[in-house]
Amino acid sequence: MTQREILLALIELYNKGKSMIKSKEVADMIGKDEGTVRNVIISLKVLGLVESKPGPNGGYMPTLKAFEYIRNPSVVPVYDKLSIYRNGIETDIKVSNIEILDITNPKGNRVLLKVTGDIGKLRIGETIRIGPTPYSRLVVEGLIMHIDEVRKEIIIDVSRMVSIPKERIGNLLSRKLITVKGDMSIMDVASTFYREAIRGAPVVNNDGKLVGIITTADIMKAFYERKFDAKVEDFMRTNVITITEDEDIFDAIRKMIANEVGRLLVVSNSNSLVGIITRTDILRRIAGLEGSWAI
Repeated sequence: MTQREILLALIELYNKGKSMIKSKEVADMIGKDEGTVRNVIISLKVLGLVESKPGPNGGYMPTLKAFEYIRNPSVVPVYDKLSIYRNGIETDIKVSNIEILDITNPKGNRVLLKVTGDIGKLRIGETIRIGPTPYSRLVVEGLIMHIDEVRKEIIIDVSRMVSIPKERIGNLLSRKLITVKGDMSIMDVASTFYREAIRGAPVVNNDGKLVGIITTADIMKAFYERKFDAKVEDFMRTNVITITEDEDIFDAIRKMIANEVGRLLVVSNSNSLVGIITRTDILRRIAGLEGSWAI
């Protein structure tokens, strides 16, 4: 209800002046503490209902999704199918609402979860994960601090909270890519890897179509078998994990995790090789995720 009250006030103020709104203006309008208003607005940003601009001329403004919500409350993100994960395993406990409590507290960042299901299975001190949420694609992970079985509420101390952006792979990929041909010798490819300081390369045919991939591990296998005159096609792998330019960052993350790889080759709809996307490329795009996401 507090989120709705603040959002309604923000929309009303914005409609009057069509300019960025300060948190103090909202606080004065509804008679609440400005710090509380700022904290709630942060949660509204996570839901994609509010945008912000820093600086003296900055402030907050409602998004188109916020106006849609006011016209039809059913469009607001609903987490009725969002599961809680414990030790990486999905539970039958579902989250119906996520509320950020004290994101500005330097000693901790806590989130209140409204849930359904048997929360008696959970224990204080356990680490749980929620997300990605359907709309903002928010992932929240933290330690259970409090369980209220009567009110069906859980408070967690957040250790990680990130939102996976919606971004085409084509906007992130690196098009500077070293390729090799299937008829090249293993020795020549080893020299290329050493010279270019790389650990793998896609294998393409004369038409530029992707046919496989070869890595330092494949070269080591050839050397171990003392097949120094072997060709790339003899040791390359043909089960290449690829992604298309029009797919999304989220799709790339899922593929990397499922296949336990740190890079994906990017192909066109006709299977022509156009570039590569790496874990580092994605981490650079997702602020705050470095060091907290292991693939």
